[in-house]
Amino acid sequence: MSRNLAVLALFSVVGLTACNADNTEKQTNLCDFSQGSCQQKIMGESVSLSLFPKNAPAETPLNLSLAFPDDWTLNSAQVSGRDMFMGIIPVKFSTDGKAELIYGSCASDYMVWRLDLRFEDASGKMHIVDFDWLADH
Repeated sequence: MSRNLAVLALFSVVGLTACNADNTEKQTNLCDFSQGSCQQKIMGESVSLSLFPKNAPAETPLNLSLAFPDDWTLNSAQVSGRDMFMGIIPVKFSTDGKAELIYGSCASDYMVWRLDLRFEDASGKMHIVDFDWLADH
């Protein structure tokens, strides 16, 4: 019985602290969708991401729009917490670059999510592109 209580207490502490990362320095390299689409340059090529609603609220369907070079193939896409583990959410983009996403809320007032994209270009070279944004911003 006491072992079960200890395990329960441990999971409670982990669960409560998982969303409480110390973020005294706010990052400036985050996507701000209220300013428009977020752009990444890799090997001279542009990859852009748009998100709506622009404030990226938790527990709300989000519409993603992705644009990348025509001769690239998107091999995988997933969203996860950048600084804390909140699970891994696979994202399935349609052929026209659209996807829908829902992620959970966090007790922290500073939850950064990351979209991790894996591409292959026409020559077979792999490219990794990440987009980070603040939830409920």
